[in-house]
Amino acid sequence: MSRTFALVVHGLVVALAAAQPELRVEVLLNKPNAGGSLRVLLCPTKEAFDTEQGCRSVQLEAATRTIRCAFDSVPPGTYAVKAHHDINADGLLNTSWVGWPLEPYGFSNDAPVNAGPPPFRLAAITLGEQRSTVRIRLR
Repeated sequence: MSRTFALVVHGLVVALAAAQPELRVEVLLNKPNAGGSLRVLLCPTKEAFDTEQGCRSVQLEAATRTIRCAFDSVPPGTYAVKAHHDINADGLLNTSWVGWPLEPYGFSNDAPVNAGPPPFRLAAITLGEQRSTVRIRLR
């Protein structure tokens, strides 16, 4: 009986893992020789996108022109991805005195930037049951 239970539990775990696929992110750096690190955030809501609270993040060395990373076990739904090249490795997106970014940045859908970050709806991507890839060009 316990072996049957263990097989059922194992099957449920495998099914759940299959239902929550991987999201791959490819970021094209515009200053690949500048050094520093690349920070990529996966944000599940508008509030998380605006505040970065509740976003999953990955930080990688910015050593090549194209940086790839992945977020595992991402439930289907709507998300937005933001990235920035932290050239001076201080952990911040440095800005000018008027708030304009001094380091390269970008968003899923290459969402346009006007007088600040784009709204969540322009950067939003919908993830389904299968593996997805998002490409971002930093500006």
